[in-house]
Amino acid sequence: MIGNSTIDKLTEILSLIAGCTIMQEITTEQLYQVVGKNVAKYRNKKNMSQLNLSMTMGYKSVSVISSGEICYKGKHFNLEQLHKISKILEIDITKFFKE
Repeated sequence: MIGNSTIDKLTEILSLIAGCTIMQEITTEQLYQVVGKNVAKYRNKKNMSQLNLSMTMGYKSVSVISSGEICYKGKHFNLEQLHKISKILEIDITKFFKE
């Protein structure tokens, strides 16, 4: 069994590796909201519309992007989508996970 100090140390190391803070007191829904807001923030910084991002990713409508950015009806981005978005926006994927 792994002790608490070992878990704390592993959490710290993983945080450094990922380049972001591990959010221990956050629900999954809150994490999706943080990610969605950050996708919108970085998309806007690149002056890219939801439609343009969506089409660049291979979708024919804005629904995936618009729903993911605001977590509409429980919709959220998956890792493949976040990877594509990070490449299109030319940013490190870990930026999506920072509060």
